[in-house]
Amino acid sequence: MPDLESKMADKKHSHKSSYYNDIALRLSHQLFGVEHLHYGFFEKGKKPTLQNMPSAQDAYVKNLMKYLPSGIKRIFDVGCGTGGVATELVKRKYDVTCLAPDPYLIEKTLTNTKNKVKGIVDLYENLDPATSGLGTFDMVLMSESCQYIKINEGWDQNVAFLRPGGYVMVADFFRVRELDRPGLSKSGHPLESYLAAAESHGFVLKKKVDITKFVSPTMDLYQETITQKIFPVFGAIFEIIQRRYPWTYKVLRKLLGKKVAKLHQKYSNQGADVFSHYKAYLILVFQKKK
Repeated sequence: MPDLESKMADKKHSHKSSYYNDIALRLSHQLFGVEHLHYGFFEKGKKPTLQNMPSAQDAYVKNLMKYLPSGIKRIFDVGCGTGGVATELVKRKYDVTCLAPDPYLIEKTLTNTKNKVKGIVDLYENLDPATSGLGTFDMVLMSESCQYIKINEGWDQNVAFLRPGGYVMVADFFRVRELDRPGLSKSGHPLESYLAAAESHGFVLKKKVDITKFVSPTMDLYQETITQKIFPVFGAIFEIIQRRYPWTYKVLRKLLGKKVAKLHQKYSNQGADVFSHYKAYLILVFQKKK
């Protein structure tokens, strides 16, 4: 595979959980007809339906482009997914290096960008700036990836991989209220903690744009698909097992019953209203002090 560096051994952070990304992507392709892992951006008048999800994801990328700082050339796309954002950056003549912990995602990125980016298989936290040979960048981009990177470790890496005056651009959701009841998703960094860490690492917040109302309909589609399509399928499978293999069903129920109930509670609390109450989806642009 061209332009692909694999750094899989003797790392302080594990890649194991990342290998579920290719499964998630393939499932999303079957259920939603999408090629990318990120949210959709449903502009005013755009009905949030599964049929509109691919075009909403395209709108997400185009909206992101509006907030790129001027005067940048080299971009480090950290957590590039399948290259949806990188593809648009390449079209705009940026020099892009893409990082993802999953070989499948990097393969898709290289294919989607026609091998016009450099691909690295690793976690951001694992990269050693002194030995990576990457040099410094004008901007580090994290589109729905910063939530998977520990706050301080991520900012340590941003300091190391950016030139003086360089930028960090984040598009992701953050927790803005305390989770005050069971079954709520814990995903996303606390916003205040993230902003405080940025400041303590020598970054100035230059731009903050709240796009929650445009992306939150994605959560309704997500919840609807899981609760009305996926759960009923598994329910039917368990009913068949119960009728044909009652002993096996009793064992499975004992082993998995509580976990299934917990999952049902969790994924019944993923809609747009709940998401918007506890979280904010933001585009943040920081500049490293010179």
